[in-house]
Amino acid sequence: MKRLSYILLFAFMPIGLFAQQSVFPEPEPYFTALLVSNIDTSIAWYTKNLGYSVVNQVDLKERGLRMANLKSGKGWIELIEFKDAVSQEELQKDAAKKTRLIGIFKFGFIVTDLSQWIKRLSDSGVKFNGDIVKDPNIAMRMIILKDPDGNRVQLFEKKS
Repeated sequence: MKRLSYILLFAFMPIGLFAQQSVFPEPEPYFTALLVSNIDTSIAWYTKNLGYSVVNQVDLKERGLRMANLKSGKGWIELIEFKDAVSQEELQKDAAKKTRLIGIFKFGFIVTDLSQWIKRLSDSGVKFNGDIVKDPNIAMRMIILKDPDGNRVQLFEKKS
């Protein structure tokens, strides 16, 4: 009987282990950090165009660094200006025109009424990277805009 108990224990133990793995919580987007060329310009852009609010700012002159944390809803953006940072354009000046750097390509937000957002952003002078497209895989309309440093910010229209 003791032997049968061990056999049953070892036979069903893996099922319990796999069941625990399937309930592991998914991560929730929370925080993005961006290196920027001018923190004041970027703060103005993100507050005016995307509705972020400045939570705090730090100026560490001795380290050649300025930082600001911005918040909107549950999302945070940390803007960082390094005195000695190099732009992507400068790094790519001798590369072929379509050369891509490895790293963050774009980040996105869900919005309601994409057309209204586009009008508001256009009126504010925001630069867009192309036109509205509808992704057939997710059936959502979207558009890409660029912040003052050329970072791609994608707006996805929330499905109704």
